[in-house]
Amino acid sequence: MRPCKTFLILLVLALLALSAAACRTAPLLYDVLIEPDVISPNADGVADIARFSYRLSRHAQLSIYCVDQQGARHAFRSDVSRPAGSYEALFSAVIGGRLLPDGDYTCILEAIADSAERVKVEVPLTIQGGEPDYIEIRNLNIYPTTFTPNRDGINDRVTVAYYLTKEATNVHVYLLGDDGIKYPVPEDKIRPVGQAGNHEHDYDAGVDLGATPPPDGTYEVVVEVEDAVGTRDTARGELTIVNGGVPRAEIVNRAALWSSTVVPLGSTLTFTCTVRNIGKVGIRTKGPEPGALYSTSENFNSKGFYEEPGIFRLGLDFEGNSSGRVYPFRWQLGSDQELTEVEGQKYLMPGDMVTVVGHLKIVDEPVKVAPYYWLGLIHEQVWIVEDRVEPVPITIGF
Repeated sequence: MRPCKTFLILLVLALLALSAAACRTAPLLYDVLIEPDVISPNADGVADIARFSYRLSRHAQLSIYCVDQQGARHAFRSDVSRPAGSYEALFSAVIGGRLLPDGDYTCILEAIADSAERVKVEVPLTIQGGEPDYIEIRNLNIYPTTFTPNRDGINDRVTVAYYLTKEATNVHVYLLGDDGIKYPVPEDKIRPVGQAGNHEHDYDAGVDLGATPPPDGTYEVVVEVEDAVGTRDTARGELTIVNGGVPRAEIVNRAALWSSTVVPLGSTLTFTCTVRNIGKVGIRTKGPEPGALYSTSENFNSKGFYEEPGIFRLGLDFEGNSSGRVYPFRWQLGSDQELTEVEGQKYLMPGDMVTVVGHLKIVDEPVKVAPYYWLGLIHEQVWIVEDRVEPVPITIGF
């Protein structure tokens, strides 16, 4: 048994030695093939691409490039690390985002081993009937270039607009931060994605969905497109985000104090409540200031304080309201002295808390003797942040 084991060991070692010797004698780069060697890259599904196939006997840095009839070199792969093995590469004749012109080319596969051995293999390739037009992005416009995605109704949205010279099969539009994070821009909601012609993307940084926008800072706006042949184009612009964030406020404890639960017709009902900014951005507001008096025959429009998208106000509503609008009586969140003015607008800043007092003179007979009255915190033309707060029946004497 011992001689037999010794023989087997010697046989295995001999085979390994033969295998190693064969590897050392095999060419570094071999079995190079391109098929077909005539292609027509026009996205018709027939001979649109060529397949490079090759083998490496050991590790090497591999390059593939095509030389045209004028001697210009067009790199497809450059010094790519490849271990020993079999490989394939699909070649669409698109290099650097542009399709190579029709013509005859010499494609060269070059391998450089760790030992510095260099091997080149040349194969011919003919391109004919290629798509003559490449895709191009023209006139990228970003407006405004600085915006404040905080739902205050001022510079809350950005339009990213451009023109495509031909149809694109892939379109990617995004913001790119210094940290490499990409923030996608929604698709054009009016025109089909990738259609040739004008495109406009409406970007709100996600705040309309309640999402936190990208951090304040300057971003690169990137538009990338690719057509059916594989030609590509990229356009870049710049966008700065300042004071971004989701506005948040609350009626503290969802509580209010009412002056009385019995009010004679012609008398005044008064409420008092506290509002606090619990978010990270200022919330815009407008008059009338707390303490203003309404009558039931008035509303915020008749007082000249018209509804405005993005502003916050405290509202008063009641059972039987037939005015056609909810919360017809509205007050500013705090006095002018309590608010911070920014570019002519008034803001309740993060963490600030104000008391809101409102007066309503009841001059019209209600639909019932004791209708309910309640308060609401309104983000105008966005949503009612807190609805039907502290509802209470008020008996109206008449």
